[in-house]
Amino acid sequence: MSAPSLRNRLRLSIIIIILPFLLMTGIGYFFFQQSTNAFNNAIEDIISDVVPVTELKDKIQQTVIPFNLFLDNHQLDNKNRFLYLSNDIKNSLANPIKLQQKEHSLENDIYRLAYLNWRNSHRIATKIFAQIDKQDTHISHHLLREFYQYVIETTLSLDKLHLAMQDRVKIRFQKAKDLKFNAIVLSSIVFLLVYILALITIFFLNRSIIQPIEKLAQWSDTFLHKKTNTALNLKSYKEFEAIAAHYSQFSKLLEDERKAFEQFTQQDELTQMHNKRAFIEQLNYEHTRHQRYNTQYSLMLIDIDHMSSVSQNYGESVSELTLVKIANMLKKSIRPTDVPARYERDIFIILLPEVDEHGATHTAERIRNSISEYVFKINNVKFGVTVSIGLSLIHETQSLLELLQCVDMALQNAKLAGRNQVQLCDRQQLDRTTFYPKFLQESDLKLLK
Repeated sequence: MSAPSLRNRLRLSIIIIILPFLLMTGIGYFFFQQSTNAFNNAIEDIISDVVPVTELKDKIQQTVIPFNLFLDNHQLDNKNRFLYLSNDIKNSLANPIKLQQKEHSLENDIYRLAYLNWRNSHRIATKIFAQIDKQDTHISHHLLREFYQYVIETTLSLDKLHLAMQDRVKIRFQKAKDLKFNAIVLSSIVFLLVYILALITIFFLNRSIIQPIEKLAQWSDTFLHKKTNTALNLKSYKEFEAIAAHYSQFSKLLEDERKAFEQFTQQDELTQMHNKRAFIEQLNYEHTRHQRYNTQYSLMLIDIDHMSSVSQNYGESVSELTLVKIANMLKKSIRPTDVPARYERDIFIILLPEVDEHGATHTAERIRNSISEYVFKINNVKFGVTVSIGLSLIHETQSLLELLQCVDMALQNAKLAGRNQVQLCDRQQLDRTTFYPKFLQESDLKLLK
């Protein structure tokens, strides 16, 4: 009887680990849900009961202030302020009474007592206000004592209510903590079980899978160095034997992948142009030809003006489609022998072999005009963009680094002059100033020969 296949062994290993894990997840989720509900109920009690009672106590203190002020200065604003706040307190105390919830009957009784006390204090306050309105200089001290007594009784009732509600909330919080503790204990037990089963599974996998894989690796190493052509024998491990049978095909596949990867590393993914690294290789090659055969070539550095505004106004997708469109326009505007590349996000660079100053300027102006006159229509929006172009022509005694610095300075001058224009490099200006590149990166210049 043949041994089980690797697939069946893996399935068995996964089942050994997954089942206890699912059990732990279910238990943990159940207790987590129960404790969460308990915590939510406690918090709802605080929000719906405890917090309003605390606010009522604060409001009573704030209500007594305008009453006292009215006794001192007899200003109508203080009287109106007191009556407004007092009526608001009566309504707040009356609302819970209307609910008549059986489980809150004791609390409703306390609410009712607080309501009656405050209603009496309000009634007495109106009598005092009536005496003041009649300009009675002798305010009844008996009425004042009754007013403050009822205010105190109302506050004491709310204190009792506050304590009763706090006790109920504490009970619910304790229940939530107990549920959380039970969840932790049971989850720990199940986790320990999963850990033990995982150790068993690891031992099983090591013996049934890892060791055969190591044998396969040793065989493939000898096969790779042409030391053996003998088929791998792992008894009933048909999967490994199939791998060994087709191992020779992998080398060809890897070679094809290597070539495809080299092509990918030479190309910009968005615009399908050369990327920066590939362009530098082409530039080094062309400059070597120039040094050996005294050929001429020009360099064109292109930056899209205010490209960030397109991204901000219309979105990143429109910005990327704009770059693709401009890249296609650049390809159509140059010769097949020219080398265009995307240097940075919105910066392009073009190598123009065998082109003098006149030809390079003519090509740059044609590119600038075609882009500035084109109306971009992307995702139901219409807009226009312009480009600034710097040009530089190689000279006999000029190094490649100086050429790149020159074209960077030309693009800087085009930007400073107002954008949407072509500027030719002024070598004398470069010699007179300490130059710092703005569009080309110092790290890329180090790749030059």
